Amino acid sequence: MSLSVVEEEVRRFLSDPSPEVLCIKGKWGVGKTFGWRTFLRKARDDQKLALDRYAYVSLFGLNSYEELRYALFERTVSGKDIGEDPTPSTLKSVIKDRDIWRKFKPVAEAAARIFNMNSVTDALAKGATLFVREQLVCLDDLERAGEGLRTREIMGLASLLKEERKCKVVLLLNDEEHNDKDEFDAQLEKVADVTLTFAPTAIEAANIALDHSAPFADMIRPRIEQLGITNIRVIRKIERLADRLGNLLTDYDHAIVNDSIATLVLASWSVQQPKLAPSVDIMRRYNTLAMAIKSDEETVDPELKRFKEIISDYPFNYANDLDKAVIDGAEAGYFVEAEIKKAATEVEAFLKANTRNSALSQAWEKLYHGSLATEDDEFLDAVHAGAIKDAAFVTPVNLNSAIYILRVCGREQQALEVLSAYMEAHKDELPEFFDLSPHFLGEGDVEEILVEAFANARANYVDPRDPFEVLKHMGEKRGWDRRDAMLMAKQSVDDFESMFEALEGDQIRNSIEILQSLGRSQQEGSEEVEKSTTEALRRIAVKSSLRARKVARFGVTLDEENYGE
Repeated sequence: MSLSVVEEEVRRFLSDPSPEVLCIKGKWGVGKTFGWRTFLRKARDDQKLALDRYAYVSLFGLNSYEELRYALFERTVSGKDIGEDPTPSTLKSVIKDRDIWRKFKPVAEAAARIFNMNSVTDALAKGATLFVREQLVCLDDLERAGEGLRTREIMGLASLLKEERKCKVVLLLNDEEHNDKDEFDAQLEKVADVTLTFAPTAIEAANIALDHSAPFADMIRPRIEQLGITNIRVIRKIERLADRLGNLLTDYDHAIVNDSIATLVLASWSVQQPKLAPSVDIMRRYNTLAMAIKSDEETVDPELKRFKEIISDYPFNYANDLDKAVIDGAEAGYFVEAEIKKAATEVEAFLKANTRNSALSQAWEKLYHGSLATEDDEFLDAVHAGAIKDAAFVTPVNLNSAIYILRVCGREQQALEVLSAYMEAHKDELPEFFDLSPHFLGEGDVEEILVEAFANARANYVDPRDPFEVLKHMGEKRGWDRRDAMLMAKQSVDDFESMFEALEGDQIRNSIEILQSLGRSQQEGSEEVEKSTTEALRRIAVKSSLRARKVARFGVTLDEENYGE
């Protein structure tokens, strides 16, 4: 049902004083409550409300019929307060307007004496709904009512308000999630005069949810519409995160901000609606260029195929470091300013040095994707030359694509030359730079010569740090990074024995325990660390019975006859 039809019917409902029950159904998050309040406030401002009092009650958390009845009275507002949250002053105003206190006080005082109620307020609570009449009532979250509040009671109250109190009642619910759906549908059919389905399109949802004056609304809107996001709550979360992200990136190039907002919209959708959107794991490792040279038959992962279809025209090609920081923020619900700005600065520098006009990008975009008349040799020569020229800036995925296309087209030597140029350009990088796992969906996607080259670069890296100082630092911070793990994996049993005996005080427990934790992990080199650590402790233990006692706390024990070996 289109949003315009829903709005037109709600407008009629609000402008007609006749008692009536209107039901608005819709899935979780599509904006039923938000839409209702928007329509209500517009009618209030346009002076199109037939009734001058209103009560909004969410049934979420209400666990009895008495609680619901009193909530209706307590949450009634009037006049300009319609559509706003009630306050103690609005309650006083309603009581004064209806002269409730003067009429009800004698009855309440008598009831309090007879039934031993704690106060007049208790008695007022019991009879509160007597004064809810000829007004507008909204009952929300019907499917989330407590176990003590039954469907028949809710629907019975709605019917009573209409038939005996001459009220207009609107029911907001997600009927797909009701625990007792059959009973609920049966009762709803008897009570509701009109039932509407709130199912806005992505365009309508964006119109409802977005603040059109917000600074980044124009960047968010086309992405929401492109992805078909209709969940109002998701859109509102995207809007809040986009505002924070945009403010962090105000000093950067407009293209960086625009691309980051696009990434945020896609990532937030993935996080908030994982059943509809592709996973953030695929998003982190997807690469348009790598996918372009593979046929659908070669792409066997159905989730990867679906992701490819979803973003076919979306401004997301692969996740650079800034995109990954944005994705992390979408998952966490906040951004780490230092990480965002560091990544943005690097991306900005890259763009200045290597824009889409780079030689390699031009080879793919103009000669491969942009023409059916290009000769094979012309394209392959351009890839070879462009990859070498851009070696300092090209991503591992694009490097892999260049190697792949050259190799499968019989240019093995040129593929090796491209790889050699890349490795030379990055010879001073730290070992974590040569980790391929963040860039590819699976090992089968990576050229073997690239895997070998990166593995050799990690293995041959010479860490200039003092292993003993690194070990102590690991103990102090109770953790390690990839460089620490690689350095520890290169230490011999003799090295560990010497370092353990040089530790003092709290360093002993902290450093050895964190080293054992590293050994139990799945980190590269962990198996070597575990073996060497255990053997080093055993060597210390066999030196004397007291040392064996000290080492036993680390899980290394010896038979008595081994002491003093």
